[in-house]
Amino acid sequence: MNDRNTYDLVAQIARHLTGFTPQSLRGALYLLGPDGARLAVHPLMGRAEWIVVTGLYPADSSGLRRHSVIAKTARGPRHIAKKIARRLLPKYTRDLRQLQAKFAGRDERADLVATLSAFLPDDTIAATEQQTVIRWQLGSMSGFFKVRDHATRIEIDNADRELAERVAYAINQRST
Repeated sequence: MNDRNTYDLVAQIARHLTGFTPQSLRGALYLLGPDGARLAVHPLMGRAEWIVVTGLYPADSSGLRRHSVIAKTARGPRHIAKKIARRLLPKYTRDLRQLQAKFAGRDERADLVATLSAFLPDDTIAATEQQTVIRWQLGSMSGFFKVRDHATRIEIDNADRELAERVAYAINQRST
């Protein structure tokens, strides 16, 4: 099977998969789907009558199990699309959604850290996979924010009256 025939097959497969479109990028063939799904399609090495379809993840997502199916091209695009939909997409889209949710949590955490850092004097930031810690000091007062994906811990030492009132006011405003 030559490159042109493979591209034509991928285009025909896309017609049988809801929301997918074919794409050729630098000689590689892909099926682009909804919600960021991207499937690589290429002939099986040494077996031109077979293709391999593999679900791809964003570049910085190592450690995830790759999901693939192998299909015989002679079975036709409808059969291959059904095989992709039945055997590849359920597990691949589940893992892709989990990864996207993890990235979204990181983005929200990074946004909150940037906002807090802009307001805090003399802050120091230390980040791990699970949390980001922002430490600050102003005179004898100091404290930290431990920002996780779904919760933030705040601790303040030696707060003067004005700071204590501001924190209480902010909590009161949030609760109403």
